[in-house]
Amino acid sequence: MNEAVPAAPPPWIVAVAIDTCVTLPDGVVVGRDEFHAWLWARAEGLLGIDEGTVTAIDAAASGLVPAWMVIDTAAAPPDRDWVGDLPVAHAEWWFSDERSARHAAGLVADLAGCRIRGIRVDEPGDHERSAPFGPVAIPGFGTVRAAGDEGRARVDQDGEATIFIEPGLGFGTGLHETTQLCLAALADRRRRNRRFDRVLDHGSGSGILGIAAVVLGAAWVDAIEIDTSVHAALSDNARRNGVDGRLHLARDLPCATEPYDVVVANIVAAVLLEQAAVLCGHVRRRGGELVLSGLLADELPAVAERFATLLGIRPRITKRGMWGCLSFVTTSG
Repeated sequence: MNEAVPAAPPPWIVAVAIDTCVTLPDGVVVGRDEFHAWLWARAEGLLGIDEGTVTAIDAAASGLVPAWMVIDTAAAPPDRDWVGDLPVAHAEWWFSDERSARHAAGLVADLAGCRIRGIRVDEPGDHERSAPFGPVAIPGFGTVRAAGDEGRARVDQDGEATIFIEPGLGFGTGLHETTQLCLAALADRRRRNRRFDRVLDHGSGSGILGIAAVVLGAAWVDAIEIDTSVHAALSDNARRNGVDGRLHLARDLPCATEPYDVVVANIVAAVLLEQAAVLCGHVRRRGGELVLSGLLADELPAVAERFATLLGIRPRITKRGMWGCLSFVTTSG
């Protein structure tokens, strides 16, 4: 009898925006090809690089060719490189596992000319919808159910929340430990009867944390997601949970705004360190809370020290498996 062969784990993808030139850590400025050669030599678990595509219509719209009509593509000049001619190219790096993807994101987070747009697990082939996942019970929060399940988002009389998520291309189904840690932190703030009116969800992915915040009682959530390819799925999730009127989706962090009662960021350590001052600046100074995850256990000390220095307070640390979460609560007021 033939034994079933376990399915290979899906690859992880780091989406990046790359300028025509990138400054490496030693100060050398290189083009995209040289930059990708540099990455190949240093990244762990790198399976391949998709440098993106540019159609004839896109090339014409960008001024790379005078017209979009192409009579015979086979006769095109061999040195034509529309992707190479773009001022900013959107590429995807494919990795064998999540840790490798996050390690690579950390390698390039501080490089001028390269910006992380998002990190996600690859969906099943041919852009099919993910196989339905069963209800995910999350201690300290409640339950995350598939978007196609019946019911409505709510918090029951025991304080247990139920939300509905279809991940699409965005990270966040409730299965990952970092998402669970952040959900538990949000629910814990509600149980402590702390102010919960305004929330910033930075690196929103599927929208799961911002949606949970609204269901738990937030009146206004700014969901920030730089990867616009997941915006449609995020918006669908907000509508499915009946929170689209209170969740406001944007690509970039607001420049100037009223402080938030809660700022939550479930992203890679390198990006948290890079944006530490900005994130701290958005937290209400009396009674606010900053929740950070996406952190492996060995990354916690450096991130905790950086944010503790800026905020003047030490974090509460929670862990699940190999992952950790930092919660900074500013002086009560």
